[in-house]
Amino acid sequence: MSKRADLLLHPIRMRIIQQLLLGKPLTTAQLLEELGDVPQATLYRHINLLIEADMIEVVDTKKVKGTAERVFSVKKDNLQVPEKEVDVTSQEDHLRYFSVYHANLLQLATSYLTENPPKQYKEDGFSYWFSPMHLTDEEFQELVDSINKYIEKAINNEPTPQRTTRIFAGMFIPQKSQE
Repeated sequence: MSKRADLLLHPIRMRIIQQLLLGKPLTTAQLLEELGDVPQATLYRHINLLIEADMIEVVDTKKVKGTAERVFSVKKDNLQVPEKEVDVTSQEDHLRYFSVYHANLLQLATSYLTENPPKQYKEDGFSYWFSPMHLTDEEFQELVDSINKYIEKAINNEPTPQRTTRIFAGMFIPQKSQE
């Protein structure tokens, strides 16, 4: 079996997982509609890989025109890449994973920006920024712990009509000291 990161950070599988993370379980037909440009056979192949890796599961079966259609949900607890795998991943693979991650963010932002007028960005909470911070290792860990605490609380919110789904993507990139 492939490394967990290879499974998660594949462009199509990442998009499947993201759709399922939006809150409600989906059928294959619904995933096909949401993803738009993924051929049905390709979608089935990637869904089966995610099921085998225990990253998604069948939570229901619906009868559609006499055929049983599976309903999928994501297994949030199984989406982490183990730290031991991160430590032994090559620099080239990390660059490849980062490129897939970045391309996916670009696709999400492009979809939002082309479907909404600029005057709506602030109201919707669309923003991006770059903020250098000067922190000791202890201050950095405190910041990460604080961010994780609030993100974990927000991630556990159930979708409701009053809640807008917003994607939060972040990264920390250490820089060499200028001194």
